[in-house]
Amino acid sequence: MPVPTPTTARLDGLVGGQLRSLAAAARLPHATTERLGEVFEALTRESLDRAAAEDYPGLSRINANGLPFQWSACFGTTGLPRAVRFLCESGTPGTGAGERLEVSLDRLGQACRVLGLPGVPRWFAQDVLPTVLPGGGNLPAHWRSALWTGVGAAGATVALKPYLNLCRDRPLDRWRRVGRVLRSLGRERALERLCELSSQVSAGSWPVGLAVDITPTGEPGRVKAYFRSESVTAAWLQRWYTALGAAAHLPAVRELLDAFPHPDRAAYPDGAFVLTLEVHPGDGALTLKTDLAVTRWSTGDAPAVRGTARLLGRLGLDPAGLDATLAALGAPEPAEDRSDVVRFVGLGYEPDGSRHVNVYLEPPSATTARESRYDRPPGGAGARRPGAGQPSGPDVAAAVQRGLRWLNLAQRQGCWSDYSLPVGIADGWVTAYVLAQLPGLPAGPSRRAADTALRWLRSARTPGGGWGYNGTCDDDADSTGLALRALRSRGLPVPPGALAVLKRCCHPDGGVATYPPGSLPGGAWTAPTADVTATAVAGLGAGAARAGSWLLGQRGDNGLWSPYWWLTPLYPTASSLDLLTGPHGRPVANRVLEPTRAAVCDYVPDGPFETALLLRCRLALRVPGPHEPLRSLLDRQNRDGSWPASAHLRLTAPTVHEPWSVVDAGTVHLDHRGILTTATVLGALLSLCSDR
Repeated sequence: MPVPTPTTARLDGLVGGQLRSLAAAARLPHATTERLGEVFEALTRESLDRAAAEDYPGLSRINANGLPFQWSACFGTTGLPRAVRFLCESGTPGTGAGERLEVSLDRLGQACRVLGLPGVPRWFAQDVLPTVLPGGGNLPAHWRSALWTGVGAAGATVALKPYLNLCRDRPLDRWRRVGRVLRSLGRERALERLCELSSQVSAGSWPVGLAVDITPTGEPGRVKAYFRSESVTAAWLQRWYTALGAAAHLPAVRELLDAFPHPDRAAYPDGAFVLTLEVHPGDGALTLKTDLAVTRWSTGDAPAVRGTARLLGRLGLDPAGLDATLAALGAPEPAEDRSDVVRFVGLGYEPDGSRHVNVYLEPPSATTARESRYDRPPGGAGARRPGAGQPSGPDVAAAVQRGLRWLNLAQRQGCWSDYSLPVGIADGWVTAYVLAQLPGLPAGPSRRAADTALRWLRSARTPGGGWGYNGTCDDDADSTGLALRALRSRGLPVPPGALAVLKRCCHPDGGVATYPPGSLPGGAWTAPTADVTATAVAGLGAGAARAGSWLLGQRGDNGLWSPYWWLTPLYPTASSLDLLTGPHGRPVANRVLEPTRAAVCDYVPDGPFETALLLRCRLALRVPGPHEPLRSLLDRQNRDGSWPASAHLRLTAPTVHEPWSVVDAGTVHLDHRGILTTATVLGALLSLCSDR
């Protein structure tokens, strides 16, 4: 695959080279590539006629730095995108929005003529344009631009999509303009649906743009209305999808949000979502697309790329296409702390129910290039670069020793603590979790730190007989089960009161709830969950066979167990496999676990927490080749010995029984100190050493 090199410091040459590289990667026919190049030249003749720089004043802010051009890669059922798409602005930087509107219309007409049309279609110029834009050229003073153009090429077709600015007047007036455009184009049924929707979803929804596809015959195609969110919770998205009758897509939207966690805040920042209402030609079917402005809370390109790869994998799409697209653009290696390329990530669906993921990318330039170019082989965003070998035993041992030293120093007043939920900091649960991950430590500083924590844990039992999230919370089966696992692994006596706590949480079918029946707030918190069952049964020391049968009945169609308290399915999957494949579980035939083995082999992890859980799953299933997640873990270890915090816990609302299918399921929290993440990685590495 050709990778462009910046032989010129000018934007037109740089972006033009990327265009040719993407066209080659998409295998566009030569004639299509030629027409696409002519359209690109017509639309960007003035706007890209300048040198690459850090900032690009004088036009609207398609990208944060003002660069007036953005790539859009669409990933569907095929791994590599078979289309080239971009959004651009026309006109000379620094001129007024009104003057550039005239230039943009002229350039749009030129692009239409390249494609065999007589010019800008009459329906657009006479019906759509005057409906959306103010008359007499009196554009609002705050507008940087009024018109942008989207371009897409696939197969033998090059298509155009003009975008118009809706950002003026009251929200109601904007909604009405969208309705008048639908009426002028004869989309009466869609207009009725828009009126029905507006009363249900208008709160927090600001119409900001409108676009209409120009079909190859010059007729109007899809009409798209863009709605920008205020500072809203995930309930805003759920209202939209429910109102449109698209609840079947809510689990996929949940995957989108989980791929880009926004921890410790119920509300997303202003403008976090741009929702597109798409009106399709013909029967007027309505669909939705949700774009996340991931740069508003993501720390850099690396987590955005990992999140996108995870999303693609979880939706059954091939993550390899993302790497191939970035390589074709000559993008720099994604940085953990800089957002140079990735701007938005979106999820959409078609009337036939098929889904696609869009990634919006700023063209990489000399100002974003760093020493390490993006150079990954096919195989997903977690694939290693050539030359990275299998880690050695001494490498793993050294990483474990560094991690244990950090964990020793992270202990405070005899315990470990992390997270910050409304009920406070977690100490009892976190300490029990760390001890359960580190059984059988040899004599030395780490063993002494564990003994200190164990004494603290035994003294921290609540009056109820077990352990809770912290001293102010009621006993729960997860904290109590972890504490008893820690005691059992060290041959220490188990308090009868703690066993009684676990027994109260057990259900006759074999599953174990987080809290016993009758406790507050009740609801799903007193229902069995895969997150807790295996841990509680291990602490109880009984009921493994019945629990194993229950767990197998809870496994999803994708071969994994769905999480109640976590964002990752690998947490309940790893704990369930520990029970099902461990010495105390019921023997399970290999064919029974084959769907899980296939899912684990294909899973793309995001962050050290998930990667460590994936390693545990592979070890439990005897999947060969653990060196890929292992190498990732060794590479991600911080210099102080810890691993970057990535254990995302969801405080699921007690009214929600299946958070994986509900968008507004609860607030996500991160282990900001990295205690849980580091302990999980150490547990996986120690298991690997023991297995070897």
